[in-house]
Amino acid sequence: MTDLTPTSYNRYSRYIHWLMAFLILFMVFLGWRFEDKDTFLLNRANLHKSIGILILLLTFLRIGLRVAYKAPPEPPMPKWQALAAKALHLGFYLVMIALPLSGWLMVSTSAREVPFFGIAWPHLPVPQNHETHETFETVHGLLAKLIFYVMIPLHVLAALKHQFVDKDTVVEHMVPGLTPRPILNYRWLLPIGVVGLAVALGFGIYRGTPLNEGKEAPPPLPEAAAESVSVEAPASAVASSADAASSASSAAAVTNWIVDKSATTIAFATTFSGEAINGGFSSYPANIAFDPEQLDKSHVKVTIDLASVNSGDGDRDGTLKSDAFFNVAATPKAIYEASSFTKTDATHFVAKGRLTMHGTTKPLNLPFTLNIKSGVAIMSGTVDLDRTAFGVGTGDWAKTDSVPAKVTVKINLKAKASK
Repeated sequence: MTDLTPTSYNRYSRYIHWLMAFLILFMVFLGWRFEDKDTFLLNRANLHKSIGILILLLTFLRIGLRVAYKAPPEPPMPKWQALAAKALHLGFYLVMIALPLSGWLMVSTSAREVPFFGIAWPHLPVPQNHETHETFETVHGLLAKLIFYVMIPLHVLAALKHQFVDKDTVVEHMVPGLTPRPILNYRWLLPIGVVGLAVALGFGIYRGTPLNEGKEAPPPLPEAAAESVSVEAPASAVASSADAASSASSAAAVTNWIVDKSATTIAFATTFSGEAINGGFSSYPANIAFDPEQLDKSHVKVTIDLASVNSGDGDRDGTLKSDAFFNVAATPKAIYEASSFTKTDATHFVAKGRLTMHGTTKPLNLPFTLNIKSGVAIMSGTVDLDRTAFGVGTGDWAKTDSVPAKVTVKINLKAKASK
């Protein structure tokens, strides 16, 4: 009679096993620098989420194959060791479901999208509030530590024991493409090679990818944009042409400035649950005439394109542009305009203007420093905005427990006098 007892796991389970081993190790290296932003395929945050969903799907496929195909018999071993092995394997299945599921739940507590390699993934029906987010974040972190610091080391040590101490066929059961008794005794090379490749690739991405400063977090505040706008206005207070409504003599008397965007930054900073969030805007047309000696004739108007916001995370930027924050579909621009300036000393000024954003106009004073030499102006300014005053942040985001009302905007500007 033919012996129908399998000598190894089916080929599909074997290949999926090593693919998932690679993905889990890769996720560990992503997590080590999860707070950084880069340009590797997707940014680390979106890639982390996408691979997490993929691991969840592969886990269910792996369970289905385990049910459909008979497993090879285990070699003789002490009862406690057999029970420990079964418990560890069952634990792996549970954690490989619970870990990505907790991450999915964590992201679902915010207005941010759940990307799956560029495809919008649905949110799970959970409350979008800070307390729920914190709960799932804690669970996700504990599960990650459990699988990396406890379960993976135990699994690897058990495999090494079977291979080099017991010298049985357990490792061969899961090695793709090898029979239970391969020639040349190279049965251990493939699994170690795959793990080595995963480590090398992950380490290369960890060390070699260009990184920018800043952390990933929930959606940036629209007030940040507002601040950015207001700041640039003063910055451009060193920048472009006078208001079209001013008289010809006034326009001729006041210096017009052109902003050097390659040397200009408009940055905003806030926090989410105590974690720093940084970003800025890339499009901000400015019409500015400014003369330190003719402040009564100076005028600044800066228009910020809110859709140009960039915080280093596409998913977070998408949320910022949505109706939860800037609502760029209805109010795509933020405008700062100032016609009144005061001088506190030779290099320090205050622009007194009005900021319009999200359909609301509020007074905004921007203190800034200005140094002009050989037709080149260097300006810097910092201002704090209250996003709630402009109605930025709706629903749970209107609260200030996780995202504060205050957003700090910092402008560093270089401009050349227009000839």
